[in-house]
Amino acid sequence: MPTRKLDAKFISTATCEGNDRVFYWDAALPGFGLMVTANGVRSFVIQYRNADGVSRRMTIKASNLASAKLEAKKLLGRAADGEDPLADKRQQRSLRQDTLRRIVETEYFTDDEIQKLRTFDEKRYIFEKYIFKPLGSLPITEIKRSNIVRMLRNIKQHNGPGSANNVYKVLSAFFNWYIPKADDDFHSPIVRGVFNQSKGDGARTLTDDEIRILWNVASKGRNPYDQFLQFTLLTATRLSDSANMTRSELSPDGMEWTIPESRYKGQSGKGAHAHLIPLSPLARNVLDSVKVLQVGGKDSQWVFTRDGARPITGFSNFKHSFDRRLFKQLEQEGDDTRNRIVAALNERYPGKNYEPFDDRWTTHSLRKTARTLLDRLGIPESTSEKCLGHLRRGLVKTYNHHEAKPEKKIAFETLAREVERIVSKGGKDNVIRLVRG
Repeated sequence: MPTRKLDAKFISTATCEGNDRVFYWDAALPGFGLMVTANGVRSFVIQYRNADGVSRRMTIKASNLASAKLEAKKLLGRAADGEDPLADKRQQRSLRQDTLRRIVETEYFTDDEIQKLRTFDEKRYIFEKYIFKPLGSLPITEIKRSNIVRMLRNIKQHNGPGSANNVYKVLSAFFNWYIPKADDDFHSPIVRGVFNQSKGDGARTLTDDEIRILWNVASKGRNPYDQFLQFTLLTATRLSDSANMTRSELSPDGMEWTIPESRYKGQSGKGAHAHLIPLSPLARNVLDSVKVLQVGGKDSQWVFTRDGARPITGFSNFKHSFDRRLFKQLEQEGDDTRNRIVAALNERYPGKNYEPFDDRWTTHSLRKTARTLLDRLGIPESTSEKCLGHLRRGLVKTYNHHEAKPEKKIAFETLAREVERIVSKGGKDNVIRLVRG
């Protein structure tokens, strides 16, 4: 980074030289400098290390060089005495009543209509994982488009376009909710062109060999995510449906699972309805294999949980670890298995050049795979759609209220037998025996 004597003339003419931003550090006052962005914005900054040795960079609000230097000397002096001016500034911001975190946690998440959304837990997870750290301490009126663009670019780079898309959707929905409640002069920082969502085909289905490998790897039962994946496939449910499952949602005999209306609804909160899933013997065996954790001397209410106090979260980390296990198993099986998977994918998705367990396989792939298997098994479309909890439309929805419980029971048991057949047709060295109910 360039170092030179900073004066008023240089500050008024300094350029970014084609970079996103550049820093000019003052030769007379180490740790004090000028930041110039590609848009020509100039800001005074300081840089120091806190007591833990972590490098900190902090912007100084000042109208001229003299006042900026005076403030810089005070702040750098505090840093030299072991204080952390940037941390103090952030803490003060977080205590303000109009920060993004405060509004989200105390107003948005407590809104009755928002709590009814099927995606409520997913929204909360996205705010906590991706949004609160870069934006949570900022007053909502001070969040700029540049803050959001920078955050989304970073997420896209480190977590993938899918995560960036999800963050953008969640944040857009929040600001749409907030606008009617804000002052008249408030303008949402999310406008057209802020972020171009990555387009794609969405999650893909799994081939038979991928189903077999996934099932056998998950059968190791190393953590609740393993059984969660198996159960999600056998019940054709969404990630949040299975992840937030409680034991009270099971029938007394354990034969049926009913997702309550409060948790089962459309993206917009419309079409809420309870969804009954008759559990196949194989699905019940998976549930029986899940360790029941104790909380305060009582069984945890959550089925899939790491600590018993809350439902399973951290899906990105779980899946990353699980993918490594999938690739290891695939490598052990060799080229024959890989070639079969590639051939099946090319036949199903011509021209896409998908690879075994590539980034197009997601948890939602299990729901799509189950639906595809039901169709392959000859289950009537009306029953398959009932199994997925899809509501009928138009007059059919108005006049036909048949729950199709017997038909769904047959369909889910047929699906489970097909999964058993797929798993069992692999080589003996790669097969884990299935326990029958």
